[in-house]
Amino acid sequence: MPSETQSNERRLHPYSLLFRVVRHARAFLLPAVAVFYFSRGETWQIWAAMFFVPIVVLDIFRYMSLRWRYDADELVVREGFIWKNERHVPYARIQNIDLKQNVLHRALSVAEVTIETAGGAAAEVSLSVVSLAAYEELRERAFAGRASARTGPGTGAASAGEAVSSVSSPRVAATETILQLSPLDIFLLGVHPGRGLALLAIAWGVAREYGFFESWEKSAEQAAETGGESEALLATMTILIGVGVVVGILLLSLVASFVEFHGYTLEADGDVFRVRRGLLTRQVQTIPRGRIQVATVERPWFLGLLGRARVQVRTAGGMSGGEEGQRGGGRHFAPIVKQERVPELLARIRPGIHVADAAWRPLGRTAPRRFVVGALIPTAAFAALAIALFEWYGAVIALVLVAIAVATALRRAKRAAWAREPWGIAVREGAFSTAEHATFVDKIQAVDLLENPVDRRHGHVTVRIDTAGALLRSGPDVAIPYMPRVEAEALRTELVGAASAARFRW
Repeated sequence: MPSETQSNERRLHPYSLLFRVVRHARAFLLPAVAVFYFSRGETWQIWAAMFFVPIVVLDIFRYMSLRWRYDADELVVREGFIWKNERHVPYARIQNIDLKQNVLHRALSVAEVTIETAGGAAAEVSLSVVSLAAYEELRERAFAGRASARTGPGTGAASAGEAVSSVSSPRVAATETILQLSPLDIFLLGVHPGRGLALLAIAWGVAREYGFFESWEKSAEQAAETGGESEALLATMTILIGVGVVVGILLLSLVASFVEFHGYTLEADGDVFRVRRGLLTRQVQTIPRGRIQVATVERPWFLGLLGRARVQVRTAGGMSGGEEGQRGGGRHFAPIVKQERVPELLARIRPGIHVADAAWRPLGRTAPRRFVVGALIPTAAFAALAIALFEWYGAVIALVLVAIAVATALRRAKRAAWAREPWGIAVREGAFSTAEHATFVDKIQAVDLLENPVDRRHGHVTVRIDTAGALLRSGPDVAIPYMPRVEAEALRTELVGAASAARFRW
């Protein structure tokens, strides 16, 4: 007879075997074709493809061994027959429960589910694949368990009732739609110069790889030898091909934007945000409001001219984003939104935030000089290379590069600022595209002062403010460069005191 614990355990959907076989088949497809093509009748190379079989057998063992159950305050996942692994994931530490579906997933009503915890560099649990009903049960159990964790021993009856109500009520309340992207929004994301430049770089690399430019140079030399008509025809063809490449890149970018953001919806379900997006691969990502460590408002110059901005969030798990480098949907919290709606979104993240109206303070008095010098050092190398390659033409290019670098650095210095507000601290940076980062007193874990020899010469210090999971990222959550030392030390003392007095919240 199975024990009570075993009878309460869940298992992967039987279709998980199918998806694992398909995934391995895709990975082995190109090598298998290459082996078959180059085997030239040598059967041992074809038999080498049989290595696919033990991988499938291992997948079968994993499917048979992986189980999970819901305890009172934690999710327990175990797998393995010989080397057993049992993970206990407290509900209070669960940060995101994300769903991913491609076309085949949707056809079979299953999904891949990942569970992430605060401070984890990778997904804590990955379930591939489960039924949609199992996914909904997992979400309900996790959020109900987190509500119970908030009302653990030591809390009063009134506060416990408030905590349960604040977290449990969203399970029965209607989900509120905060933001939906219109076709115009998706179009603007598709024509954004950043996407086009990336695709142009790819096209340039492909053209160089296949010798397109060499053949074009030969055609130009032949046209120059034969006279005017051939040269005019070549110039016309060059213009047409250039226009065709630009139009093709624009269309590819639009298609990619439509596939990525089709059906984008940002929803509020109590204290949980949910992002739904994707045409072929449908993704549902959860962002608990209490886990948001940093909120960022970006205003790229292109979107700024059109009265649009972008709101991103960073949660407690460090490097966000699974396969896309941004866990928890933070990069796609609000990929494009009208400027007038930014305060509303920030207020939903944390009531009382008014980043645009913050009392901004400038950096140190000699900060503009530091920005200019920092920009001129790498620019000088490109300027010297231009002069060496193109002589006096290169000198003109070098002057233009230096002028652009100085103007950009001065604009960055003018825009750079910081603000200490009752809810936390905000930092503004950028030249033509700007970004405002805000973090909160009850999220701060460390405040560091960093300086190098040049900083000491100018009396400057960089204030680095870290929140949960910051050590797993490549840089600090919020950083204020070139601050006068006295002012920086006073800010650190104030922030550390405020963070110590505040109740830390994951």
